[in-house]
Amino acid sequence: MEQPQHDLRPFQAQSTPRRAMAFGAAVILQVGIIYALATGLAQQLVEKLPQDITTDIVKEKPPEQPKAPPPPPPDMVKPPPPFIPPPDIVIANDAPTNAITAVTNQVAPPPKPAAIAATLAAGRGNDCASSYYPPLAIRLNHEGATTVAIQIGADGQVKGVNVSNSSGFPELDEAAQKCVQARWHFSPATQNGAPVESTKQYRIVWKLR
Repeated sequence: MEQPQHDLRPFQAQSTPRRAMAFGAAVILQVGIIYALATGLAQQLVEKLPQDITTDIVKEKPPEQPKAPPPPPPDMVKPPPPFIPPPDIVIANDAPTNAITAVTNQVAPPPKPAAIAATLAAGRGNDCASSYYPPLAIRLNHEGATTVAIQIGADGQVKGVNVSNSSGFPELDEAAQKCVQARWHFSPATQNGAPVESTKQYRIVWKLR
């Protein structure tokens, strides 16, 4: 007796896309299992799985306590310098006790007398023109003034006469020298109260009346 054949086309037409995908996945899975059993791949996967899983628990070390800082070094106190006593100061008192009295009792010497210049004696000043006017100078009408430097001795006498400024006429200058040498006399100069030699200048005027 022949079995009736079913027509699958109406069933395939009614299946949804989801069912088609599930069917395809099942077919692929079955093919993969069969291939794995045939090649022994499944047994190798089972052998490679680790048998025991060991878990080590590592304890955390407690944090180290900070070390205390070392104590500071002791202060080094310098020893005081050795005491050196100051040297003894000796004040010598060699002066005699009556030294001040002796000084105060001394009398200061009197001041030395001032130096005094020589002075011409009275009445002997300008008398040369009246007594010693040269006749030649009178005839020629010569007039002028002669300055002479006179060296006076300690006794007041004239020791020398030199013309320091000429009158311009030789006869007048010579007459001035002769007049002073012959007629003039001085009070000598003194120094420290004693007469000394000195030099003075005088101007003798020659003028006709």
